[in-house]
Amino acid sequence: MELGSNFELNVSNLCYTKDNIFRYLDSYFTVFTDSGRSASIVLNMIIKPGIILLPSYICESVINVYRDKFSLIFYNIRKDFSVDMKDFEGKIHENVTAVYVMHYFGQLQDQEFLFYLQRKKEQYGFTIIEDTTHSFFTKRNTVGDYCICSLRKWFPVMDGGILYSEKSLKNIPTEDIFAKEPSAGLAAMILKSLHIQGKVDCKELYRKMFTEEEAKLDRQKDVYKMSEISKALLNYFSVSEMVEKRKRNYKELEKVLLESKIEVVLKQGEYVPLSCPIYIEQRDGFRQYLAEHQVYCAVHWPLAGTGLEGNKGAKDISEHIISLPIDQRYGREHIQYLGKLIKDYVRNR
Repeated sequence: MELGSNFELNVSNLCYTKDNIFRYLDSYFTVFTDSGRSASIVLNMIIKPGIILLPSYICESVINVYRDKFSLIFYNIRKDFSVDMKDFEGKIHENVTAVYVMHYFGQLQDQEFLFYLQRKKEQYGFTIIEDTTHSFFTKRNTVGDYCICSLRKWFPVMDGGILYSEKSLKNIPTEDIFAKEPSAGLAAMILKSLHIQGKVDCKELYRKMFTEEEAKLDRQKDVYKMSEISKALLNYFSVSEMVEKRKRNYKELEKVLLESKIEVVLKQGEYVPLSCPIYIEQRDGFRQYLAEHQVYCAVHWPLAGTGLEGNKGAKDISEHIISLPIDQRYGREHIQYLGKLIKDYVRNR
């Protein structure tokens, strides 16, 4: 049994549904891009340059988007992923032109911060950029003038990002942005599905293909619209089914974690989880243990290259967090398997 890492795609199971991402966003203006990164770059075409406030815990690719156009100021994020209000209040002022808001792992920032941010926007006139990559299915937006989401974190598509807003996006010059050509990522997802079904022994091949595609994206300088294949595939994934499976899997795994005295990151509440993040001592050893049992977990995020390596709060998070897979690929038997691994690890450490 293999869990985690890149999505697989079983094309024989695809079935068109009206309950798709396009219906979910039918009340918004949208630009579909090949990645969340590209969506941010497209938005930069119309955002006033100046000073941007960014959260102190965020991936390097987001920081790189804004480095050239903005002066960066980081506001602190606490261990529970809420905004440090006292720190934020000391950094918001009339010269700030944009604020980047992040909701982590499906949990929204609290209302106190969101109301405060809205009042300050009315006072100073800055733009709010809301990153909904982790919270897209908890709530489409809260206070953002513009929202950005990476769909590759939610569905088996080889590329996919969205810029969306209740405001018109007609002033964004997209006519010279071309759709991305199909990549080897699609073949890798299909091969992984065949391998999991026991039909083809090709694990090393598809893992190599995934690694090469991620490296290409990291090197990519141009901006693209979403590929036609990925856009077509999005018609075949049910939003409500995906949401229910993730919530069910999270609850079942959460029980095991609490029984095992492992620190769960998300508070109790109504949210659609991206993953099941936990804090654990000797995180890298735990991650290796899971990998040896075919469970591959992400770390959101390493700090190398962000310039935040010296931020104590970000460092503490980065060194102890790990994201356990609970997405819609999995049923009860998968979560029970993962739960047993966790119990065995705790018992023997």
